[in-house]
Amino acid sequence: MIGKQTKGRGFRHLLDYLESRDEAQIIGGNMSGRNARELAREFKLSRQLNSDAERVVYHVSLSAAKGDKLDDEKWGEIGDRYMKEMGFDANQFVIFRHHNTDDDHIHIAASRIRIDTGLLVHDSWDYVRSEKVLRQIEQDYDLVQVQGSREKLNRTPSTGQIRRIRREQEEYSSGKRDTPPERIIKEQIQQTIDRASVDNPQMPTLIMRLQQASVSVRTGFTRNGKSKGISYEKDGQAFSGTQLGAAYTFPGLQKHRGIDYQPERDDEPIHELLLKPVKPLPIEQLEKFLLLIERKQQPQFTPPPEDKVVWQVLHKYLSEKRYIPDYISQGLHNNQLLYMDEQRNILFIKRDLDGEKTGALVWSKPRENHRTVEYDQSTSTQKGWFYLRLGGQPTDKVENVFLCSTPIDAMSAATYLISSCKGLPPTRTMLIVADDPNNLPMEFLKGFNRVVVAFNNDELGNKAASAVLELLPQGKRLKTHNPDWSQELEAHLREEQQKLRKQDRGFSL
Repeated sequence: MIGKQTKGRGFRHLLDYLESRDEAQIIGGNMSGRNARELAREFKLSRQLNSDAERVVYHVSLSAAKGDKLDDEKWGEIGDRYMKEMGFDANQFVIFRHHNTDDDHIHIAASRIRIDTGLLVHDSWDYVRSEKVLRQIEQDYDLVQVQGSREKLNRTPSTGQIRRIRREQEEYSSGKRDTPPERIIKEQIQQTIDRASVDNPQMPTLIMRLQQASVSVRTGFTRNGKSKGISYEKDGQAFSGTQLGAAYTFPGLQKHRGIDYQPERDDEPIHELLLKPVKPLPIEQLEKFLLLIERKQQPQFTPPPEDKVVWQVLHKYLSEKRYIPDYISQGLHNNQLLYMDEQRNILFIKRDLDGEKTGALVWSKPRENHRTVEYDQSTSTQKGWFYLRLGGQPTDKVENVFLCSTPIDAMSAATYLISSCKGLPPTRTMLIVADDPNNLPMEFLKGFNRVVVAFNNDELGNKAASAVLELLPQGKRLKTHNPDWSQELEAHLREEQQKLRKQDRGFSL
């Protein structure tokens, strides 16, 4: 499935186009209008909420692969899900189905203005998010798997490179190798370019950043002095832009990575950098520098204010119904990582590995299930997770990592661990909610000889565990006897109480 997104200023022109195609029909959405005129009038309602906004029109077309056949109902479901996962969960939108081409496709016209807040849906990284959403829809609806644009723009490793990685992975898994296989040089260069270009810098700035990351750059010039090509070298291995992929050629950097290049302004600084390259930065300093660039491009998350009146209600529920000890729940609350907001949402705050708050998870149905949803997809970033650390000393390095399915399960697993250890574990231990194989802190996890995959023992948990264990060969699955850690904790505490009662009665164990 392929998605194409555009943004504009006027609804009526787009709606007239969508309505004018032969056999065009409205098959979904959340609007009552049945033609372009009625829909345009209806879209004015959201526009009144933010009269200063300009590019308020969002238009996306979704095309099925050649082998997929979808009816109106299925297309409507896919359109609804796509919009919700792209952050349009409180926005007006309408879905048209067209039959004017060989490709089975739909068009969605939407307002970027949220009805609940009057703010625009954030469009940061919307193309990356769109492809991630479409890949998941393909899996869930058993559709043809389409290669995303990012994969098309990146050249794949050679057969020999793949064999080397597999061999080193097997050696690492069997204990013959101390460290997991590193990315091949080609992938390292691609990743470095991706990270160094995330804020769409000018071409000389990009070249300087690559030099700081120990990637040498060469660019050729025509007789007229215009740049005509680019190549890269790292650790003695050189690649042309074409060898890396279309996004890494000189024009591809501008088209696909958004690099700003103006010959009159940039050619002389580029020439100077090629003659006198800047010195590479130490690895730790380079990583901090690249993280700073990436963080500046991420939407800022502001945690919603707490309704302090109801904290005791939540605290009592966690203590009496979920058996979470006070020092865990109160400790999280004191650090503003667990609380209820003014709309009475139970919030678990997500952080990156440096402790920066990046989003929140909402636990809306504590008496029905443990699943959480993103508080605000438009500001929540990928590089953030709910986690807690315990044992050892606060300044100690984390020695053990448990991956959990949900926040309440992470808290329950922590409580179970403390009960089993008869106190806090002696080494620093981290429990992190990270059951999405597409959003794991891979570089962090690679540093551990063993990662405990403690997902719930249900269909979702088992499916996620299989996918994660493929990515983390050092992972070890820890299955509960019960469907989730909360029930496992309850059964464990009940068994402990029975042992104590037997001891009180004089029975030997």
